[in-house]
Amino acid sequence: MRTLLLAVILFITFHFIRMDLAEGTIPLASFAAKSPTTQCEEQENVTTITVTTVAGDTIETLLALYPDPELSFIERLNAFYSFNPHLKNQQLIGGVEVLLPISQKQSDSCTESNQ
Repeated sequence: MRTLLLAVILFITFHFIRMDLAEGTIPLASFAAKSPTTQCEEQENVTTITVTTVAGDTIETLLALYPDPELSFIERLNAFYSFNPHLKNQQLIGGVEVLLPISQKQSDSCTESNQ
């Protein structure tokens, strides 16, 4: 019984030592030189336009009539269904107003961090 208890204690100790050596107790980021960094990212804002459908319209024809070079077809289709969840399992009928996604590029958003 002592041998089993000693083996469990040694296993736990070796496990913690291995984890400490692998991940470390002191993060390496604290040793890095602290210089200000600037991170800029372009933000895309997806807005919508309201379109009234006519008989025979499909989602593909609506997206083709109002093209958007910034977003791919799949991204626009996902945005279309997120703005119009009631149209997921049915076809478009004439006279229904739907929201079409259109992207607008905004100015670059730059942040400076002292890390």
